[in-house]
Parts: sequence; C-alpha cells; structure tokens
Amino acid sequence: MITNKLGLPAPIVRAVENDPYTSGGSDISATALIDSPKIVALKKQHAGELVEDAADRIWSLIGQATHTILERASTDADISERRLFAEVDGWKLSGQFDLLSDARLMDFKITSVWTVIHANQEGKPEWENQLNVLDWLCRRNGLYVEKLEIVAILRDWSQHKAHEDNYPSHQIAVIPVDRWTDEEQEAYIRKRVQMHKDALENLPQCSAEERWEKPAVWAVKKKNRKSAIRLFPTETEAHEYGRRFVDGYYLEHRPGDAVRCSKYCSVANFCDQWRNVNG
Repeated sequence: MITNKLGLPAPIVRAVENDPYTSGGSDISATALIDSPKIVALKKQHAGELVEDAADRIWSLIGQATHTILERASTDADISERRLFAEVDGWKLSGQFDLLSDARLMDFKITSVWTVIHANQEGKPEWENQLNVLDWLCRRNGLYVEKLEIVAILRDWSQHKAHEDNYPSHQIAVIPVDRWTDEEQEAYIRKRVQMHKDALENLPQCSAEERWEKPAVWAVKKKNRKSAIRLFPTETEAHEYGRRFVDGYYLEHRPGDAVRCSKYCSVANFCDQWRNVNG
C-alpha cells in the first residue's frame, strides 16, 4: 500500500502507484538475487501488508524516466530494456537490462556525486554484482557482451565544484565495471539462489553490510567550528588526539546506526533483528 503522509500532489502519488515493474513470473529477479535474503524473504511473507510512503519512492520514480531516455536513444542495432530468463537449480531467474549497444552492457543510474566519487575510489559491489548477473543472463540468452558500464546521471552535480579533485567534470559519469569470468558468474548466481531458497525455510540475519551499518564514533571538535576535526572509534583515542590543541577541544559522541533498517527498509516492522536492536 502507498501512503501520502506529506500530502504530495495526486498525480505524483498516482505515478508512484502505477509502477509498471513486473518480474515476468520468475522466482527471483536479478535485483532481488543480489539483495539481502532475509529482506527478500520477508517481502514475500508479508507481501499484502507492506506500506510505503509516496515520498520515499520519488527517486525511484525519477529513475524510471531513464526508460523514456532509452526509447529516444536506441538505434536499430541496439537492444534496450529486455527482460531475460534462465533456469538456475529449479528456480527461474529474470533480469532486465537497460541497454546493450556495441557489445557494451549499460545500466543507467540517477544518483549522487558522492556515490560516484566513492564508487571510483573504492568500487561499488552491488553495481558489479548486478551487471555480472545480467551479463550471465545475456550469455544464457545468446546475447554477446564485451564490456560492463554504469552510466550515472548526477542529480546534485554542481558546476562550481567541477574543478575540484575527484569531482566529476560534468553531469554524466561512465564507470567501467569489472567483468567476472563465466565460472565466477555461475558460482555467484548458484550460491545466491541457494541462500534465498534457504532463507524461505530459515530466516538468516542481515549482515552489517546489508544493514548499511555506520559504527559509533567520537568526534574531536573545537569551539566556533561546526565540523569535526577528526573522528575516532574510541573515546580514549579521541582524547589522545584532542590534547594536542592548546586552545582546547571537546568530544561529541555520535551513536552508530543501521541506516537501512532505520530509514529505508520496508520490512523493518516485521524483522526480529531490528526489533531486538530497538527493544
């Protein structure tokens, strides 16, 4: 069910409600395959009870605008927005790619500058996992792929910052994604399918990575300065560092948080792991 707590305009709410997505009758989609088995299982168990607010779906709605972009951009030689299927250990896996052009498999993302900077510096496993699953599906369906790419459309890009180190030079960033071997793709997909099968029988716990955990830290701060000078995992380390400032310092404790659980998980209300954390 979609709610409208913020009183968004009715056309926006209707657009959110009329999401055309379908998995095509598959047992699991590529997006679900790479996600937390516990979250996917809980969504299946409580499918008729899930409640989301329209405001929380706005960026997803805007992301769907890429479909219109691809319709306008595709040539007769391109393949866009095709849903593919393959059988994996008794389950039907499906996945829809955005664009296959000149043997380049591309996925379009509307995202933030920070996300792209972080992806360029440290990688982004979910993007790599997603595109390698789609690549495997392409191969299973007779489609030839040589390269994997994320085409990021930066929603918060600023021309004034374009000269800064590591800052994208324009609103579009193309990020090459590592392509695994056929054997690596196959092993990953079979392992993930088994994990999701097991989760339907015995719910696992979400990992720290799946919960987007931010650890608690101690911030070393000074008067008349809003931002922290440095962050430390322990109070002792923070004090040791702060003592070097002869004009004084103070500490600010910043509690940890499972960001996905507290803000972005649609099944948190049904999750024993989250209830145990929150009493």
